[in-house]
Amino acid sequence: MLLVKIIKNIFNKYFRTNHSKVSVLIPAYNHELYIEETVRSIWGQNYPNLEIVAVDDASSDNTFAILNGLKKISPIPMIVSKNDVNRGPAFTLNRAAAMASGDLFILFSSDDLFTPGRVTLQVDILSNNPELYILYCNGRGLDITTNMRKGVCHTPQAIELLRKDAKDIYLYLITHKNCIFVHTAIIRRSLFEAVGGYDPSMLAEDWSLNVKIFHYLSSLPDKRHAFCDEIVFEYRLHADQSFRNDKRQLESKWKMIERYTPDHLKLQASNNIILEHLNAPWCRLTDTEKSEQLIKLVRFHASLGEWSSVLRLCSRYIYLYQDNEDLRLLKSAAENHVYSNANAASL
Repeated sequence: MLLVKIIKNIFNKYFRTNHSKVSVLIPAYNHELYIEETVRSIWGQNYPNLEIVAVDDASSDNTFAILNGLKKISPIPMIVSKNDVNRGPAFTLNRAAAMASGDLFILFSSDDLFTPGRVTLQVDILSNNPELYILYCNGRGLDITTNMRKGVCHTPQAIELLRKDAKDIYLYLITHKNCIFVHTAIIRRSLFEAVGGYDPSMLAEDWSLNVKIFHYLSSLPDKRHAFCDEIVFEYRLHADQSFRNDKRQLESKWKMIERYTPDHLKLQASNNIILEHLNAPWCRLTDTEKSEQLIKLVRFHASLGEWSSVLRLCSRYIYLYQDNEDLRLLKSAAENHVYSNANAASL
């Protein structure tokens, strides 16, 4: 069996002529400093059937002009378009997908880089495993100030998760923050279309796409995902990235919980995702902003009827925010609910 697989791999590598077409989808926005290097890293791939579909999301800089200039000299097919107004990456990626002609998609950013041989590596794995519908790999950071490579996208914990069944991954993603990088993946077009592509209403577009993918795969045992621990892209670390914005992050996390987490898991999800963010040492919110988020969390638990949790949270944080009248009122309401329920149960 092993010999047959070795022979098949050799044949595919040296004699195969029918290469699946790969479309690299790029939503570009205000990345005039990075977009050319991104495109050239794709040009440098050794895969023979590749196209780029780049949609500018109404940039206010020269990103669109640079893309049009690159299109004129591109050694591979390259489609360039532009949104009339800024619509966000989810809408823009869906638009790029509609214009693409490939059977396989790589969903990318306009400020990141392909590593050499990425496409050939990923296509070979999918070609040899037709039951795979999406293949995740790994990536590493690139500090633009020092040009140093640092860290990896998928930590050992994320890799352990990616090696579990789709159902387990789905359950994790709806109760914890996202730890799976879509930019490391190659996905069959049929899977992307089956889940409806990106959700344009979500700020956390990659997270929601992962949720939809693993929810779909968990119901289809004959279609699988896989992970290969190879570095396939480098993501630039710079000050403009949205993941450095706590307010935007928390807004996107709340939306994920409200839209994708079932009601019976919302308590667990809000503690794992929101409370963990507020308690993290890297959280840059002011004390006032943190207290506002905490009140929102407590009220959310109250709306779920989780009064014991409301009481625990109020009791835990009231000493940090002693002048917060909202916390005092919520604590009093929680005490009434909890103690009245306890008295009723004792009768």
